Amino acid sequence: MKESSHLDYILFLDSDMGVVNPKRRIEEFLDENAEVIFYDRFYNWEVMAGSYLIKNSNWSRTFLQGFADYEFRLPKSFHGMDNGAIHAYLAEHALPHNHEIVPICMDIYNHSKGYDDLFLYEACIRTALGNSTLSGKIKILPKGTAWVRDNWMTNSKWNEERDFMIHNWKTTQLRTYSTLPIPYVFFTIF
Repeated sequence: MKESSHLDYILFLDSDMGVVNPKRRIEEFLDENAEVIFYDRFYNWEVMAGSYLIKNSNWSRTFLQGFADYEFRLPKSFHGMDNGAIHAYLAEHALPHNHEIVPICMDIYNHSKGYDDLFLYEACIRTALGNSTLSGKIKILPKGTAWVRDNWMTNSKWNEERDFMIHNWKTTQLRTYSTLPIPYVFFTIF
């Protein structure tokens, strides 16, 4: 980033993300007041570590280096790699060191045995973090408002008005659809 001073922002993407709607632009999601912009995943309380917008600044480079170095601080438990690490790292940056909830969250993280524990830890950290703008430099976009979303939520279909990018595009995830319309099914709960 330092050698690319002509770039104002950098968009980080997991390798399984792609543009589905070229009518949208990433500039729609920029916030000049934020140094780094993350987003909440739609289906749980997870801050997505696999895509973020980052301003090309000294602060952002320091933030990213610290996040990368978190690899050496991961617990011996089921830690979720970068997805688990980003929550602890955000808590370190945005919350006071004596925050009462964070030690409880970290205990869950340090003893996590699977996804249920990991998601509980992430929800715990998100509760502690509260609103979607942290410490003036970090912004977390609310569910359903980001530039990308997981494909499985709509069986790989996308909406021309809403969607820009899709995550989890893997050959094993792609589906073929017939030209027949999906039939309407009527049922009552009571």
